[in-house]
Amino acid sequence: ISDAVKDVSQYIITYENEPIVSAFHSMSAGKTESAENAWGSPVDYLVSVDSSFDTSAPKYFEEAKFSPDILKQKLTASFPDIQLGDDFRKWLEIVKVSEAGTVLSLKAGNLTLSGDEIRTSLSLRSASFEIKYTDTEIIISTKGYGHGVGMSQYGANSMAQEGKSWQDIINHYYKNCQITIVS
Repeated sequence: ISDAVKDVSQYIITYENEPIVSAFHSMSAGKTESAENAWGSPVDYLVSVDSSFDTSAPKYFEEAKFSPDILKQKLTASFPDIQLGDDFRKWLEIVKVSEAGTVLSLKAGNLTLSGDEIRTSLSLRSASFEIKYTDTEIIISTKGYGHGVGMSQYGANSMAQEGKSWQDIINHYYKNCQITIVS
């Protein structure tokens, strides 16, 4: 580890001669997410890129199951103004999904929320999810782990195992950035 740190300690990643926000996450849903979709503001170098290695990661796909009572409790705790009808199968409805798979908006009762707000409220692994209903429960299936912006740790590790250099990995996940020697 010390040798690896010594090899890169003289470098920083820059965009237009300024240090970048080197966002990272555990694993994407197969494509990383843009900063604009995840956080509401575009960042030129934090755009969606392929990270298909992630789809073979352990725990890439996970299911969270909720009874109607537990789901209602969690939603009302997070969103006190929410009004849910009698049919729990209509409480959550995905409205818009990004190309990378992130839920951008959904109807939650009388509210319109982001996938990230639901992710936080229900302690989901990511905002890339699908919703299924059975007669007795709500099943939310997530892909990936984390916010999905920037470098995927699992994807970077897989690229390294394929023989890609750290520079190749940086250039893949942080578009149009430079690797600059610190003077």
